[in-house]
Amino acid sequence: MKNDKPFSFSYIRAPLLIIAVNTAVFFYLTGMSPGAEMFRRLVLSPHNLLDNGRVWCVLTSGFLHKNIMHLFFNSLGIFIFGCVVEHRFGFMKTLMIYIGALVISMAISFGIYTFILNKNVALIGASGALMGLISVAVLSDPFLITYETLLPVPVMLKGWMFLYADVKGLLGGEADGVSHIAHLAGFLSITFIVYFLDRDDRRRIGKGFLINVFSFALFLALNYHFNMINA
Repeated sequence: MKNDKPFSFSYIRAPLLIIAVNTAVFFYLTGMSPGAEMFRRLVLSPHNLLDNGRVWCVLTSGFLHKNIMHLFFNSLGIFIFGCVVEHRFGFMKTLMIYIGALVISMAISFGIYTFILNKNVALIGASGALMGLISVAVLSDPFLITYETLLPVPVMLKGWMFLYADVKGLLGGEADGVSHIAHLAGFLSITFIVYFLDRDDRRRIGKGFLINVFSFALFLALNYHFNMINA
């Protein structure tokens, strides 16, 4: 449903619910004695999915976090960008976008690591789903200004910064221990999710995509121009 009301952080139901579930799972598993064994059963890994047929781990792995800082930074991003998405798409669609991005990013990255790179990798965390929220926010409201940082920065620019960091991390061989493949798969998940949105939503996202492409091309042209002047 179209929402042209001014943005505010009053659209918090979906991000707060997601954060609450992630937080509850984290403290439940760290606070109970058999938590380590349950954690291993919920992780997306070749052992769980291929050897034991635990297909649910494609979903459950997205609610697992390795430590409190991992949970905190994912929660912060979910709150910021989840509010932007809920402002535009509402509560239920925001949850659908989040879960869709989670499953798609986990499935794609698992396939790449396991069948293309031949790596035995265990995937956890909400980062792929978060990147899906960022992608939708960037495409649906590229010029939206939020004020959770010291400087008012358009959502589009924030998305570019995340995307740049993940491309750089991937080209660096993921030496930082972060699954940048899962992150990028989360960004790309909108190409699948968009087909489950209505016509107005698809039109808005398509328009946002063109705005991003044009803006990025303009940025590259200006950067090249100033580099030539200063050469």
